[in-house]
Amino acid sequence: MRVRYRVVVERRQGGLYAYGDLHGSHAGLRPIWLEPDAQLRLKTGRRLDISLTDLVGDAAEFESTGDIGAL
Repeated sequence: MRVRYRVVVERRQGGLYAYGDLHGSHAGLRPIWLEPDAQLRLKTGRRLDISLTDLVGDAAEFESTGDIGAL
């Protein structure tokens, strides 16, 4: 499923972590929200392991599930 996304990267506890929001269809985002783990493929081809933390309509918030390393 294609989504628009905004990613914020910050340094925490000695590692880099990401959080942000996704915008897509509610029908497409809901199954991802129900799963504990998902992947977001960035336009660069890089993949981030994420977990959706909130879903309202066609917008979702997410957090990375671990250190993301250098982007």
